[in-house]
Amino acid sequence: MLKKIIKAILAIVKQLAIAFFFASLIIFIVSLFVKDKVELGFSLISNFAVAGEYGEQVEVKFDEMEKRLINYPHYGTKFATLIIPDMGDFAKDVVHGDDLDLIKNNIGHFAGSYFPGEGGSIIFAAHNSRQHFMYLPKVKIGSIVTVKTDYGVFNYKVYDTKVIKDTDEKELPIQKEKEILMMYTCYPTTTVGHKDKRYVVYAELESQEYTGGQNES
Repeated sequence: MLKKIIKAILAIVKQLAIAFFFASLIIFIVSLFVKDKVELGFSLISNFAVAGEYGEQVEVKFDEMEKRLINYPHYGTKFATLIIPDMGDFAKDVVHGDDLDLIKNNIGHFAGSYFPGEGGSIIFAAHNSRQHFMYLPKVKIGSIVTVKTDYGVFNYKVYDTKVIKDTDEKELPIQKEKEILMMYTCYPTTTVGHKDKRYVVYAELESQEYTGGQNES
């Protein structure tokens, strides 16, 4: 009786092992074919951004005393304009969120990073297309990048650029010690398809001018 039970268990284990092998093989083959289409060479951190239903456009308000937003933009809505003089007449919408649908036509703001004026890391990402970040390598150290929002205008001075691996998350740190704008795209920026490198521009807050959308109390 015991031998029959052991034999039956071994048969089940064998079937499970075979099923696991074929499942793993199918997943591997599928990943090879869809990798480029899903990734489009996008980002190392946008993989953590979860696309949800896009909300309605709202006016974002800022508490100048507390250095924080009073209300936040809804996911998928515009909250700023990014201006980069080194890239010609570049002035593009920035939307909150960075899933693949959003960055087809906009600059994406990583939902896990801070907003202009909050004193921490701000991360913008975009495709390396002509209308977005293809010419990001033209941005020079010492140049000024401007972010215009409902509540103020923020100028950032470029202090560094890097080419990093797409898995090197430590090169895009989220911190609260200093307000830093980090902008990145796939590298090389002049080729299409999957790429495992990213071009990053680092800029620190140089000046700010608060306008509308502030706490009046």
